[in-house]
Amino acid sequence: MRKAITLSLLLLAAIIAGDLVARDKSVNGVYRPTLSTNPKKYLRDFPLGKIATEEIIQYVGSPDKNFSLNGSDFVTYNISPKQTSGVIEYTFEIRGGIVINVTYLNSGNFFGATQRESAKELQPR
Repeated sequence: MRKAITLSLLLLAAIIAGDLVARDKSVNGVYRPTLSTNPKKYLRDFPLGKIATEEIIQYVGSPDKNFSLNGSDFVTYNISPKQTSGVIEYTFEIRGGIVINVTYLNSGNFFGATQRESAKELQPR
């Protein structure tokens, strides 16, 4: 009997925890990346051409930087490692209110290499 109760409580805790995690992610799968986010997977899975600016602000948060260039708006989010001077950031390119590209930049990572990738380059065409 105790095993059944314990199993039921664990199952309930897992359901509640899963529900809490799901609230941090939009229906389209948009969420704020962290240091533990796999950048290639994030960029590959990001639904380009479907996400509005409002959804980015709601689920990723207020941008650390933003600017406009050649008809596109760019919003950048810094993901700060605690003990390095490098920069890790995701930049969302928005045209006509819709995200058309996401770029990942890691300069000064743990290996001293610079990595810059784009969702347009990683997604199948």
